[in-house]
Amino acid sequence: MSSPARKKVLLMGKSGSGKTSMRSVIFSNYTARDTRRLGATIDVEQSAVRFLGGLVLNLWDCGGQNAFVDNYLSSQKDTIFSNVAVLIYVFDITSTEWEGDLRYFEDILFALRENSPEAGIWVLINKMDLVDKEDPKRRKYEERKSDLLGVDERVRKELKDDGIREVLRCFPTSIWDESLYKAWSSIIHTLIPNISLITAHLTYLRDLCLAVEAVLFESDTFLVIAKSGSPLDCDPTDLDEMEIENGGKELDQQRFEKISEIIKGFKKTSSRNHEQYHGFEAKFDDCTVILEPLTKSTYIMIISVDPRVETGALLYNVHQASAHMVEFASKLPLEQQKCGICRHNKELKYAVGTDQDDSILAWDDPRPDL
Repeated sequence: MSSPARKKVLLMGKSGSGKTSMRSVIFSNYTARDTRRLGATIDVEQSAVRFLGGLVLNLWDCGGQNAFVDNYLSSQKDTIFSNVAVLIYVFDITSTEWEGDLRYFEDILFALRENSPEAGIWVLINKMDLVDKEDPKRRKYEERKSDLLGVDERVRKELKDDGIREVLRCFPTSIWDESLYKAWSSIIHTLIPNISLITAHLTYLRDLCLAVEAVLFESDTFLVIAKSGSPLDCDPTDLDEMEIENGGKELDQQRFEKISEIIKGFKKTSSRNHEQYHGFEAKFDDCTVILEPLTKSTYIMIISVDPRVETGALLYNVHQASAHMVEFASKLPLEQQKCGICRHNKELKYAVGTDQDDSILAWDDPRPDL
């Protein structure tokens, strides 16, 4: 088995912005109400979270009090900001010290760009539930986002950035609704090894099942890892042919994060009642849905709108796909190991450097000596 790929993730933000609360909701099965008993983070709390594809997130939750931040930017600068894969920075949209918050963020952005120039940067503008009623068009969020993009551009110019580094991305979030799952799913999706191969396999399985989509969830956090067809966060105008043909444009744009929130809450209720959630299957007038375990660390949801499709057929295909997909849980990027499905189906996009060498078998090809 390959050694896991470790990705350092910094979780930062001023004290009280809600970063530890969201970490607890996503990774420790807290409810939003449970987070009220959490105290302030002292210095740096580290934790490791294992995901599909041999990925381990080394999560550094950094205390946001001014004294700690000053220390991060001085004596701990090299330790904190070196070898970072992703910075997740959390802002409180209700903050009355926005200009000061921006200055701290700019200092942190400089330190990150200098020490980990290829790191992804995700900004979560949190506690949206406290302002949405008074600002339904989210003008305040757009103003904050514009300010942050301006800071990012200023830092790039001062560092004479050549345009290679990723741009800053913003999400509005609240621990009281599904927006938190959307933001964290989008972040985790970019870190998963073999993501293009996983997407290709989900698309292959979707088409085999005459389905509109196949979606992969991580079993503990229930974050979305990947989906079939079009990219995870794509615009409805960019759906692929199968999605358009089966009515993908009419689907709720927040469906994945809503499912994440509902299922995770249901799993927690089941656990309190000493029951174990296994899966869901249903046949409605206009669709057939299953949500079943695929591997030890994932669940798969398949939605078919073909009236001929029975839940039993979907479950059979999932069972057959499980042995194939489980390989992703134990391998790093498959640079030397081709995949049989992708190799023989030229419509599926993937990248394996040894594909032209026919002497190298795919990891799922039959072995002549067995």
